[in-house]
Amino acid sequence: MKTSIPATRPNLLMTCTLFAAILVAGCHATTDARWTTANDTVYRWEHAMPTLPVEVRGQLPNVSNAQMAQAIPRALPARQPADQTAARLVVDAGSDLAPANDAYCAAAAPAPIGTTSRTPLALTLALCDGTRLVASSRSQVAPGKTNVDDLPRQIDHLKNLMLIGIDESPAQYVHIQG
Repeated sequence: MKTSIPATRPNLLMTCTLFAAILVAGCHATTDARWTTANDTVYRWEHAMPTLPVEVRGQLPNVSNAQMAQAIPRALPARQPADQTAARLVVDAGSDLAPANDAYCAAAAPAPIGTTSRTPLALTLALCDGTRLVASSRSQVAPGKTNVDDLPRQIDHLKNLMLIGIDESPAQYVHIQG
């Protein structure tokens, strides 16, 4: 007599598929690396990012620009303008528009204004090589995650997304001529 044991593989497969779908659906981030050149390699920027100064623009609800600058490693206070000719990261909290061209990096940070309470709030990270925009990544910030303790983790996530965007940009494709 042959006994059978119910297979758990279909249940496990269904659980894994559902979990993956939830993860993908919960990811509201975009990366734009259309401005990259052949010199903008992942190797170059991955090694440069930890030492780049960070310009902070905007603010989170109930968190001032100065508090944001304190929470972000290598951030410049708003009263100390970034060197527009040097490579740097720009963290922009609450802006309605994503970086669209080099004018974003060439422009000085606007003066911080009063706290904002709009939701959903966007957090944008841009990589500027002087006045040239290299890449950007943008993510919606959940209402419960708008405190300074979450900022370093959120920015690290945006840095990783940006490096993936640079790696997958058309400028990184090797062209072999015959």
